[in-house]
Amino acid sequence: MPKLDKINDESLRQAMQDAQAALKGGDYKRVVELTSNAYVELLRRKPELLQGPAQFMSVMFFPRLGAHLQVNTAGQPEIIWDREKFIFSEAVTYYEYTIDNLIKHEL
Repeated sequence: MPKLDKINDESLRQAMQDAQAALKGGDYKRVVELTSNAYVELLRRKPELLQGPAQFMSVMFFPRLGAHLQVNTAGQPEIIWDREKFIFSEAVTYYEYTIDNLIKHEL
């Protein structure tokens, strides 16, 4: 749980704790839902990540393993679901990507 302790925001930390529990419980779709929502919340709170070259990195580096991120016509991030089932390795990828970004951007 050391990484979780580095997340400052209580609601985002709780979302990631719930994602970790879902991962341990085998509910991989739930992991992807929770982590994707947490990442979208990060982008909403840090709008500079959706401007200029940072937007390319924020959107294109987000995992594309069945759910991907796009910026809609209103300039808001949203998750597009390509499928409903996920496996462990995919869920872990979304989890690690999101938790690392939450810590990096000090949320």
